[in-house]
Amino acid sequence: VPLFFSLIMLVGLVGNSLVIYVISKHRQMRTATNFYIANLAATDIIFLVCCVPFTATLYPLPGWIFGNFMCKFVAFLQQVTVQATCITLTAMSGDRCYVTVYPLKSLRHRTPRVAMIVSICIWIGSFMLSSPILIYQRIEEGYWYGPRQYCMERFPSKTHERAFILYQFIAAYLLPVLTISFCYTLMVKRVGQVHLLSERTISIRSKVSKMVVVIVLLFAVCWGPIQIFVLFQSFHPNYEANYATYKIKTWANCMSYANSSVNPIVYGFMGATFQKSFRKTFPFLFRHKVRDGSTASRTANERWVNRESVFNEQTADCSRNIR
Repeated sequence: VPLFFSLIMLVGLVGNSLVIYVISKHRQMRTATNFYIANLAATDIIFLVCCVPFTATLYPLPGWIFGNFMCKFVAFLQQVTVQATCITLTAMSGDRCYVTVYPLKSLRHRTPRVAMIVSICIWIGSFMLSSPILIYQRIEEGYWYGPRQYCMERFPSKTHERAFILYQFIAAYLLPVLTISFCYTLMVKRVGQVHLLSERTISIRSKVSKMVVVIVLLFAVCWGPIQIFVLFQSFHPNYEANYATYKIKTWANCMSYANSSVNPIVYGFMGATFQKSFRKTFPFLFRHKVRDGSTASRTANERWVNRESVFNEQTADCSRNIR
């Protein structure tokens, strides 16, 4: 498991850092959608740096060894980044919905400045929504194949625990997913009714919308298992912690953490502007392909010239018409 977490960190940190670098370096990349993508990459980087390493140490070490402050701080940052990711995805979906339903108005109102203000508000809102975790998170003594210290939530009662778990599920998963679904329902109804823009503009916007859909679906699939597991753990009356549930929770955690490393891969495969900007930023990575392509092109041209010269010699009378 720690090795898998290390791979997630490596891929996620490199990929998301490249996304932010490319967007900041190229002026044409500074669009409203890309500002949200940069914000999403920032949440993934913070999550990977501040949360994944501490979770990975729980498997080889006998328990939590970083103290009470780091217990609260890491749990708080994890909740903040997850919350910011949810709201950013919701904002991206709302942005695509606005583009589809009001194509002309969106040309005036969708600016990078507005996206930046929205992103700042997303972080402020995420800090506020995640603040309750500072109250309940603490170090507790437990037993799992021996006495251990755990960084976990401790509630005054089972009712408080269930209320908090339900609050987290609604705020950080259910409500964003429902809002996003509503946005794309409106978009589907609107598709085909807009004929005010050029076909090229509609095609570009359609590709961007598809990319956002894939990102949202990946989030729902990757974070769904751990959200459902936590609900089951809290609300099922016969839940019992054993090795089977431990393995399920470990797999669910791996799925949720992997989400932070897959988004840059989606941008690379589905984002045409990202592909072009990557080639401009790192031309040495694509030089070999270009060189091979140019060599093949020269070879094809030489063959064509040789064929044409032979053809001209054999049909001299028709050469003027052919030219």
